[in-house]
Amino acid sequence: MTDHPIAPGGTIGIVGSGQLGRMLSFEAHRLGYRVAVLTGGTKDTPGGRVADIEVAAGYDDDLAVQRFVDTCDVITWEFENVEVDMLEHLASRSGVPVRPGSSIIAAAQHRGRERQALMAAGVPVAAFREVTTTRQLVRAVTDLGPPVIAKRVRFGYDGRGQVRLASVDEPAARRIVEKIGDDGLIVEEVVPFDAEVSVVVARGITGEMTHHGVMENVHVNRILDTTVTPPLSVSHRVAAAAVDMATTIAEHLGLVGVLCVEMFVTGEELVVNEIAPRPHNSGHCTIEAASTSQFGQQLRAICGLPLGDGSCRPAAMVQLLGDLWNDPSGHPPGWSEAMADPGVHLHLYGKEEVRPGRKMGHMTCIDVSPDKALERALAARRRLWRRP
Repeated sequence: MTDHPIAPGGTIGIVGSGQLGRMLSFEAHRLGYRVAVLTGGTKDTPGGRVADIEVAAGYDDDLAVQRFVDTCDVITWEFENVEVDMLEHLASRSGVPVRPGSSIIAAAQHRGRERQALMAAGVPVAAFREVTTTRQLVRAVTDLGPPVIAKRVRFGYDGRGQVRLASVDEPAARRIVEKIGDDGLIVEEVVPFDAEVSVVVARGITGEMTHHGVMENVHVNRILDTTVTPPLSVSHRVAAAAVDMATTIAEHLGLVGVLCVEMFVTGEELVVNEIAPRPHNSGHCTIEAASTSQFGQQLRAICGLPLGDGSCRPAAMVQLLGDLWNDPSGHPPGWSEAMADPGVHLHLYGKEEVRPGRKMGHMTCIDVSPDKALERALAARRRLWRRP
């Protein structure tokens, strides 16, 4: 594998082809790169529609994965819940670099390995237990709470595959283990946080690092609803500590690419919640707010190019879920009404299937302060509900 820069004209391979792959493809095309996506099996995906090559095959299809690898000059990720060993083996055999490396993906896709990696990096995490049996679950609830949060160790996102427990007896514990605990569970103490923040950090092949500052996030029904930067309710000391914590984790993991670190703020302290070794929807406002967005940094890092300026102007992002399309009249959301504010930027992800709670797009706004940006973005989203 080479550490020489991959020049424009090369092909960027993306594992996954949802909205993150779509937005990375836009950035790659802007700089003259070609893009290949490995979809996992689905055809005509949001990322595949804008890529040069769409390999619509499963992540466990060795012939298709080899075909994908053979088209690429470098491979990166927009989705970490895949079996990484085969891809790593085929890429290594072909001499194609995979960035971030599969060891980081393997840690991020399993909550137990993730917690172990975070503790090895020396950052604080919530007290937890790894659970595989009914008896262990009952004991963990007693030891750590109540209440506690029980989460499946794999394939949980946007609140899926987790449950809050105030108490549990053996029959209830058995039902939980059978329902969401096929691969095991992580049981964590509930952190009484004052705010949720995230930091997206980029690290290049030489160890060069940069970041986009601190994003403050609000979740509704366990799905990210709004993000502002700089944070509205976090001290400068805590913000600096959050950046330091994110860069420490990136350095410890040997990251090449981008990494989002989500944290809880409790008073003047931080607790790391989880990591994502890819762009993250809490960093979407960087597309308009920064000279180099999180997608631009991902592309630069994996291609061995110098990282850009990630500093952000005051900005806000609001999520657009499938609920917006659920109107009895059948009329679409009021796009014209929402975009009556010329400072509002609309991003739709090209997803055909609309479901309540599904991320269909987002809107951002830049202003003189984060609260003003958020006010305008929220107002624009409210106008989407206006129908003819």
